[in-house]
Amino acid sequence: MKSKTLSMLILSCFSFILLNTSCNNNDEHDAQLLILSTTKVTAKINEEFSVDITLSNKESFHNILVEKTISGKKIESYHKTLNVAEMQFPYTFKEEVVPEDETGVVVYSFYGMTASGSQLDASDVIVSVNITQLYRLLKYDWKLASQIIQKEEYAEAYMKDDVYRFNEDWSWELDWGTTLSASALETLDSYCGWKMIGTDEKIDSIYMIKYNIFSPANAVVTKYKVMSLQDEELILESRQDLSFLPGFSNQEPIQETYIAEPKSADFKPYRGSDPNSYKVEACKPGTY
Repeated sequence: MKSKTLSMLILSCFSFILLNTSCNNNDEHDAQLLILSTTKVTAKINEEFSVDITLSNKESFHNILVEKTISGKKIESYHKTLNVAEMQFPYTFKEEVVPEDETGVVVYSFYGMTASGSQLDASDVIVSVNITQLYRLLKYDWKLASQIIQKEEYAEAYMKDDVYRFNEDWSWELDWGTTLSASALETLDSYCGWKMIGTDEKIDSIYMIKYNIFSPANAVVTKYKVMSLQDEELILESRQDLSFLPGFSNQEPIQETYIAEPKSADFKPYRGSDPNSYKVEACKPGTY
């Protein structure tokens, strides 16, 4: 009986030793040699992000290769080699988010290499691109698709071929296309500037400033509440005086939907007319 008990005890101890050795081997195998301070960062377009790199045994590494993929596709034009001997660790790696990054999942991969070209370890960081509403507004030109007043559609063909452009210098422009309204209303205004209320991430409202060519000293300012700005759609709501029409008020809500289109070199402000004839001395974008 004692012999059996002793045998079982020896077997248990032996199993424990094997298990413990196995765990230690796994720990050594899984030990991270190239460590990043984070595996995920968030940044805006044209903004710089950073991640710190630490090596558990600097002497084992010769260089670090950095590659970039977007939605799993390697960006062949992007390739960096970091010389470990010239680096102080933790080393801060910095990169700028570019407009192309918004098209998919961006991953930067760091490969720790030996002098013979063998890979010792690798780590990834995922860059979550924050596309702000301001960036989206500036990225596209905008064409009117719908104008709703009292649940009725009022956008006519001559309105739907007008293309609006918001510029970074706070000016805005209109290319009125080839079809004008019967009274050529588009030709009577000088399109001056715009002002944003809110933040880059969330625009609350937009003020659009223009001057009528018959009263170039008086700015016409219209406030538009941003109801939605996402993907390739912009929905604005303004309150305008339509009391001269039966059944309408002096604060009539007008909701307009604009569809984004890629910016084109064919965009021509005041198409068919001399832009210089629309310059107004009082117009100073960025000062309103």
